[in-house]
Amino acid sequence: MNINEIAKEALLKFKSKGYVFTPNEYEDEFCKAAKKHKVIIEDCNKISKYIAKLDKKYQVIAKNYNIRNLDELILFLINYLNRINPQKEKKSLEELFLYTKRVLDVIVVLPFAKSRHIAIKHLDFLNPNLTKKEFSKLREEWIDFLDKFDNRVIQKAKHITGVESEDCIEITEALLEKLEEMPKLDFLVDSIIYTLSPSYAPFMNDEIAMIKRQLKNDSSFIYTKAFAEDLKILTNKRIKLDKEELKRKIKDLDKIAERLSIKILKILKKTDDSSNEIKNITVEIQNWRHDAENFESIKQKLINIAKSIDGELNNFHCEIKKEDEEIKKLKEKIHFLEGKLKKLATEVKTDYLTNIANKKAIEDELKKNESAYNRYNTNYSVVFFDIDHFKNVNDTYGHDAGDVILKSLGLLFKRYARDIDMIGRFGGEEFVAILPNTDKNGAYKFAQKLREIVQKTKFMYKNTRIPVTISGGVAERKEVNSKEEVLKKADERLYLAKNSGRNRVCAEDKCK
Repeated sequence: MNINEIAKEALLKFKSKGYVFTPNEYEDEFCKAAKKHKVIIEDCNKISKYIAKLDKKYQVIAKNYNIRNLDELILFLINYLNRINPQKEKKSLEELFLYTKRVLDVIVVLPFAKSRHIAIKHLDFLNPNLTKKEFSKLREEWIDFLDKFDNRVIQKAKHITGVESEDCIEITEALLEKLEEMPKLDFLVDSIIYTLSPSYAPFMNDEIAMIKRQLKNDSSFIYTKAFAEDLKILTNKRIKLDKEELKRKIKDLDKIAERLSIKILKILKKTDDSSNEIKNITVEIQNWRHDAENFESIKQKLINIAKSIDGELNNFHCEIKKEDEEIKKLKEKIHFLEGKLKKLATEVKTDYLTNIANKKAIEDELKKNESAYNRYNTNYSVVFFDIDHFKNVNDTYGHDAGDVILKSLGLLFKRYARDIDMIGRFGGEEFVAILPNTDKNGAYKFAQKLREIVQKTKFMYKNTRIPVTISGGVAERKEVNSKEEVLKKADERLYLAKNSGRNRVCAEDKCK
């Protein structure tokens, strides 16, 4: 249907009613007919275009008024312009800036260097005439500060002192009291680790790394009976490994000595005749004055012996050189195979798609943390993540898009996890984070932070933005009886989060 037919239909409607219409009424009826027949008329959409140019706040209000024509739009704008009180807004703005200045004054005296530096800098140029861009820049600095803020030092101090407080002053005072009670033992850590490190056999890296981490976290652990037992076990293991490695090296040296002995015996065997000849030559040299003609023959024999010995030595040197080349090739081959073995060991514990830890690596890390928990009562937490509506992503954008999302999440998780944390792909669209020495509250904050980062991140595939959110379940070791149960509890809370609306994290059996 064309414009003429739409116009005719509108006129017939008024004619059938016997009604005299105004231009605005005709325009309304005309646009209704065009919309009914799905014909796009630019003049019919001008009110929507004008409203789209308003501030978002006024767009929402205008939508509620159901504005149909230009007169209604102008009336709406006049009403809201009349309501504006510039003097009142200016006063509110001045109050807001005064309040902001007072907040910054308070932040300046807090014992946090980074926030104090930002607050002082902002106080220098804070004024009511800042542009939107300048406001945005100030806000971004605070957001960046919050993203990078790390309270691990406070958590460590709380763990050492046993004080459950969020007040830094209380924690610091308790820490000072703790330090006054016992001598500082950090200087012993490196010496202890040095005594445990094998001289010949570097095969205790994991055990040494674990006890070093424990000592660095809490040097008072040196006083415990468990540490004495561990020290004795590791020392005996180091001695045993060194003896075995030294025995193996001596065995290799014995083989080399045996081969050298065989070579020397071969040379001696070949020179036995020469030795007899040398004895005969000695006798002839003693009597050479009596028989001058024999001097030349003795001389020739000496030359022949020298040539024979020189030839044997040259042959021996060539054989040694040849064997050295074979040994060099063997060493290069061993070095190549060791590199491949190291690479394969890494690949065995790395997820092929996301390039982060795979399920096996997660299970191994869980065993290590469980061992630390059983020995030293070191708590840890587990977070189970799952991508919301991931099947819809694959169905809508294709499996290649799904792979891009998984890779991107792997990079995000790797970037925002701590060095001591492990986060890996458990399977499909599920990820698991293991957080050593972290209670459920700390793990919940970590999971919420990752959830918010994922929600704000723009995931792109072929110039199309794909909205992605994740849900999470949190559990700590202290609330269950085994490592299997802590993983199961986190998984149950993940599904509770998904059933409660997704894009959320649950750390309790009743999700908020």
